[in-house]
Amino acid sequence: MAVTLQASQCLSMLAALAIEKSIVPLPNLAAISMMRATPPSTTETFLNFIYPLIRNTPGIRQLSTLSVVSLTSLVVLTSSILGFTSTILLSDVVVQPIPSESKEVNVTIDYIWNENGAGPDEIIYEARDFRYTPAQANSYWKTGPANFPAFAEYFVEAPVVPGIVDTGTTLRSFIPFSNADDRSRLRYYKGKAVVWDARVVCQKPQISGFSVYTDDSGNVDLAIGGTVRKTVSSDMIQNAQPEATAFFCGISDAISICQLPNSDIGSVGIHLEYYEWPPLAYGGGLKSEFSTADRKTRNGAAYLILNQTFGQSSFLDENPEWTEIGNAKGNQGVEITIVGTLCYTPLDVVDRDVEISRAQTQPETEFASYQVLADPERGFDGPFLGINAVKGIYTFEKVLPLLLPSEPNKGPESRGIFNLLPSEAGWAIPESEAVGSDGPWPSRTNLTRPDQLHFLADALHLKYRKPYALQFEDEGNYELYGNFSVSLSEFFSQLEVAYDIGSYIIGGKDWQQDLFSAVKDHPKGNVALALQSILTVIASNAYYNNLQLLPRQETVSVVTFQNVSSPGGPYGTRRGGEYSLKQQGLFSNRVKGRFPVGYSIIASVLCFQIILAAIILVRFLRETTLTRIGDPWQALAQVATEEFEGLETILELSKRVDTDREAVAKEMKSLGVDETLVGVEQHDRSTKLIHRGGRGGAGEA
Repeated sequence: MAVTLQASQCLSMLAALAIEKSIVPLPNLAAISMMRATPPSTTETFLNFIYPLIRNTPGIRQLSTLSVVSLTSLVVLTSSILGFTSTILLSDVVVQPIPSESKEVNVTIDYIWNENGAGPDEIIYEARDFRYTPAQANSYWKTGPANFPAFAEYFVEAPVVPGIVDTGTTLRSFIPFSNADDRSRLRYYKGKAVVWDARVVCQKPQISGFSVYTDDSGNVDLAIGGTVRKTVSSDMIQNAQPEATAFFCGISDAISICQLPNSDIGSVGIHLEYYEWPPLAYGGGLKSEFSTADRKTRNGAAYLILNQTFGQSSFLDENPEWTEIGNAKGNQGVEITIVGTLCYTPLDVVDRDVEISRAQTQPETEFASYQVLADPERGFDGPFLGINAVKGIYTFEKVLPLLLPSEPNKGPESRGIFNLLPSEAGWAIPESEAVGSDGPWPSRTNLTRPDQLHFLADALHLKYRKPYALQFEDEGNYELYGNFSVSLSEFFSQLEVAYDIGSYIIGGKDWQQDLFSAVKDHPKGNVALALQSILTVIASNAYYNNLQLLPRQETVSVVTFQNVSSPGGPYGTRRGGEYSLKQQGLFSNRVKGRFPVGYSIIASVLCFQIILAAIILVRFLRETTLTRIGDPWQALAQVATEEFEGLETILELSKRVDTDREAVAKEMKSLGVDETLVGVEQHDRSTKLIHRGGRGGAGEA
């Protein structure tokens, strides 16, 4: 309304300027005079004002005529543009995610710690547990996800320790929403959540007493044994007891991950005809970020990561955390070299008050794509990472950015995952045995029951399940952690059955081998990150597989992204900000989202019209004296005069009811005044109509 009123007043003042400067063609005098009282439409302005002034004025280049025509054209143009204000502004409005208000919701996050626990068949073993049904032993090492949900991460870069490859302090938490869309739309989460210490460190091991164990024919290598100890000491590593730990690890053509013993198996260990099992102890681990200074119990796990290579010494030179374990016979009797590295991780999982946030939505990523290779033989550089039976490879273009470290000075959100922060209490708080808590770390070294561990820790541990006849001996030990291997190859599962070796090694999945290699060989990767990546995928799979079964509920605060129509920047930000390149809209791509094009057009045109109106107002006040804007009687009286030569005839003809416009136009032409330029000037205390010539050259009245 204000824009229309401003434009109409400008046109009235311009009409007054034209009349008082005597540049109005006589045929259009009546229409232009009435413009001073009643503003015309855009069409009438063009047909009865702009066009006649241009057509009939011989001095179009004269400043007075040119200025009036130019100002009028600009007023018409700006008012026309501003007439489409809503349409232009809508070009900036798109449906996009905007943060909602904070709200409280109930989520299930974990199993509940109980004071009175029961094992299978309700047999009471120990009066403390999480009371969950353990998954089949090592089952999560035999599965893989279709999509990979984003997790939350807290990261602190590790100090450089010579001889140690370290992922740095890495705590990860999974979003407790079972629906993928709910997870991808999460903006902010505050409350209890499961947090897992995912740090991994690796170093060169020292091997003694190396032995190779074969099948009955002596032709197929099935396992290796000996003792292993660390070569680099560090405060973060929990020492093995004894320091030189006996190991018995299955091997395969593919990469093998062998978890060192993590419990005191004793006399009821694995019984193999060709192997006398030694007493086993704690193989070592990594101190947890959740541990207080007074925690005395040991936790975590140690791994020997094994691989076979064909004597490529350059690999060991380029990877000092690996060492030669020993030699064995490969396929067709070819001697091969087994290389390995020693890794530690805390395997500690707790419930903590956290803040989880991400500034933008991110759809869940496809976990992997499978590429069929033309050559059934995989290429390799370093350890042999393939087998003849495999005719394809998994690739992880979308997942690798989530698992590899962030760029310097950039947080986890730069990789598309959530940022994780602790509450004011921090990560390390005293353990609790209260009912409903996340429970204490078991006080005993030998873990006699899996449900005394957090279910994620149980899923990550490689463990041996005893035959049923031995399950209830020695205080009910029926699953023992460590001293167990997984071959990162589906082909190896065939050997499990053929040689009945499932008691100490299982076949995993091909994606594990390919992911391990992709991370280890990446410019930002290493063996510690490779192991961490596999553990992260397995933990994620286990968490979301159990999520709908979890009984422990917590009330948390969440902010989610809601799709609304908004002219602002993406994700509730201002335009031109951090996500300007993602700004949507009709013209945003042309300006790279730096500013709202539609709004800028309207604001610029409106400012220009205000300046234009000010110029017209100043000229009206300075150059006109005879016009009262909005007075129709004055506009009529000043031009309806019979004193002007020929005008009496024109007025009389116009009064007749049987005439028309064409008759009036013909009369003007016959009188020779159709191109006469007229105006008004003061005469005594009144005004009179005058003319200043034209292309017809009529004389002055």
